[in-house]
This record gives sequence, structure tokens and C-alpha cells, in this order.
Amino acid sequence: MTTSRAVVLHGKGQLTIEELPLPRIGADDGLLKVEATGVCGTDMAAYHGVNPLYELPCVLGHELVGTIVDIGPQAAARWGVEAGDRIVVEEYLPCGTCRSCLAGSYQMCRVPRYGGKSIHSGSGLYGGYSDFLYLHPQAIVHKVAADVPAELVQLYIPISNGLDWVAGVGGLRPGGTVVIVGPGPHGLACVIGAKEAGAGTVIVIGQEADATRLEVAKDLGADHTLTTDAVEQVTELTGGVLADTVINAADSAAALDTAMAVAGDRATVVQVGLAKGGGGSAETVVDTMIRKVLTLRAVRGRPSSLVPPALRLIESGRYPLERMCTGRFPIERTEEALAGLADPTAIRSCVIPDLSEYGRNE
Repeated sequence: MTTSRAVVLHGKGQLTIEELPLPRIGADDGLLKVEATGVCGTDMAAYHGVNPLYELPCVLGHELVGTIVDIGPQAAARWGVEAGDRIVVEEYLPCGTCRSCLAGSYQMCRVPRYGGKSIHSGSGLYGGYSDFLYLHPQAIVHKVAADVPAELVQLYIPISNGLDWVAGVGGLRPGGTVVIVGPGPHGLACVIGAKEAGAGTVIVIGQEADATRLEVAKDLGADHTLTTDAVEQVTELTGGVLADTVINAADSAAALDTAMAVAGDRATVVQVGLAKGGGGSAETVVDTMIRKVLTLRAVRGRPSSLVPPALRLIESGRYPLERMCTGRFPIERTEEALAGLADPTAIRSCVIPDLSEYGRNE
């Protein structure tokens, strides 16, 4: 085999399946055979023309798991892996020398990441919607057990984010109350993050169309799920104290208003989603922050140190993560997988290159 199928985004709504040459592997890099890659909302946004991170044309897909098929000796020693090992690859390709990298915030490095790096850069195989992925010397990789279904492993990004956003960024202490606005993949992962942090009460707020997702939230450990009169119900459930930590994982300005309203005095509000759409204003946000002395924090990704704990959680089987996996698609149906994010019953789909063979060796 000398080429790899790859799903390439050329522009808004312009998706093609192409054959890209496999790279020649040297001492300091490697080649991964992709097993599965999660369909992320940023991929969907890029497909529709919202493109803050992508260097077009590029191979999409950055939440992936696979098996190393070729690796140079220097890369193997640096990463502590060898050919045949199963790994996940973080989306970032940090340069290590810019201001953000030197400050420990490699997630903010300006180097284009996996799933968004141009096909004209080197081999071009920098996305998970492909048969193979190039393991760049700057890649960040983590070993994972070989006996866990790939569609569960690809959840490591939302789960590691959830662990960080609730406890690390949100500052939740054991016994505290967490309110999560938006039961999408990251909102649901934050339920897991809250349970792992020892939350006393976990409340998830969604819309009536989110009924299926809210059921999954309960399966993952949420104590209460709300769709209407959320502020009044949170007030009643908490005896008027409201939340210690609020995660706003919904993409609307109105959702941020709800997040601020359910936050208690001196609480931390973690802003995950984009404040788009109608409703909300900076004036009301600032007024609420001052009145309650709130801390409002934004996030981008997670520290690399949170990925291994997320992988161990996935391997443990403690949570019914299969409830979050709602679709498997071969490379030929990637466009359908991206469109599926508009379905309120869909949570997290994944692209599996060898879908006809998937599960036979699991």
C-alpha cells in the first residue's frame, strides 16, 4: 500500500475523498493506522464555513485512536511506544518555543493542529478521517489498552476536557453543586468530570428536544435534568444557594444568561460554547458578575496530564459510555456523519475507516 484515502475539506461545503501518498518514515516520526475518529462540532463548523482553526485544504478529524504501523527509533524512545502499540493522538502540534508553549499553554500554539493542517504540508496526512495519519515529531501521544472498542476510546478528548473544566478550571470541591448548561458531548463529559470530582449534586439543563441526551446525562450520574423554568428549579433544588460551579457548554448568548443566573455567590462559570444567536448582553453579564462576585473563565482544550486519567476511566468501564456513541460511518459517508450533528438525538458519531472489519478483533 502506497496511498491512503483521506477526506479533504477545500472550502465551505466542499468535501472530497482523495488518495494521498504515504510518507517515508525517518528516525523521528511515525505512521498510524487509524481505527476511529470522533466527529467534533468544530469539524461541522468548518464544513459550513466557520473556520478559525483550519488551514485549507486539509484532512478533517482530530479526535482519533489507532495503531502504530511504523516508527523511527528516536520517536519510539521519546514517546515510549513501539510499532503495534495502540495510541491516541492529541490534536495539538505545539512548536515548544512560542510564548504560549513556554507558558505551558500549548493548546494556544499558533501551529495548525491535526485535523486542520494543510495537505500541502509534508505528507498532508494530518487528519483522522483517513486510513493513515502521519505522526509528526511534535505530536503528543498516549498509549491505551488494545481491548477497548475504538468508538469508546475516541471519547478521550471530551472526557479529559470534562475532568479539567469541572475541577481544574471550575474549582469544584467535593460536595459542591455543579450545573451544566447544554447536554452535548462535552456537557455530558462534564457530568463524568463532576462525579469524579466528588460533586454533591449534578444538575444538567437542556431543551425539550434534548430528551435523549438528558436521559444519557442521568445514566452518567446526573441527579437532576431540567428543560423549563431552569433558574427557578435550580433555586428550589439548592435551597436558594444555587451552584458552586457552572459549565456553559451550549452555543448561545441566552445560555450564558442562564449560566450566570444559576451561579451562586462567588461561583465560577466556565464558558465552553460560543455565545452566538439571539439573547444576552454584555451589560447583564457584567452586572451579574459584580453582584455575585463571579469568576468567568474560558477554556481551550485541556492539559496533557488529564488525558491518561481519561483513558483509564474509559478502560475501567465505570460509565456507560456506549450511550454517548450514536453513529458509525465509513470514510465514504463522512459528509453524512458531519450532517448528523444537527440531529438532537445524536451525541457523538465517529468515522471508522475499516467499518466492515470493525469489531471482529475487539
